[in-house]
Amino acid sequence: MKKYSFLMLFYALCAHSEMALLDDEALSDQTGQTGITLSARAEFGTGTRISYNNTDASYVDPTEYWLVVDELTGAIEIKGLKLDLINDFGPTQNKSALQWTMPEEVIFDELKTEGIYVGPGRTVGASHQFIMGIEMDGELSMPAQTKINIFPVN
Repeated sequence: MKKYSFLMLFYALCAHSEMALLDDEALSDQTGQTGITLSARAEFGTGTRISYNNTDASYVDPTEYWLVVDELTGAIEIKGLKLDLINDFGPTQNKSALQWTMPEEVIFDELKTEGIYVGPGRTVGASHQFIMGIEMDGELSMPAQTKINIFPVN
């Protein structure tokens, strides 16, 4: 193990990269691909809680409501989620849109939660309303490359 650690440290010290400025001519010669492709894995340890509050919401009563995912454990991994801006969308192909291509694969590794709740406060209390619980394990493949376009309308 020590040899492996030393080798990794040596390799990291030898690695070198540099960012350089490009003049206008060099910049105009550059080509690339638009959009972002994301692959990520999130692992949740015992006791993980996610609390969300919409601060811009206008509630009927003065209570500040929270969505709480309580006691989240396991992991979720996405592979190949793509986000892109397109500008030739719509019947006349003159609209811009955010194009979201579903991931190629979503892997659930014993992902579960005690419950998803709505109520006042960041932690679940007696006044929180239970919405649902989740328990997922397995793989979801989407080979069709399903695309969702989000665009403004008049």
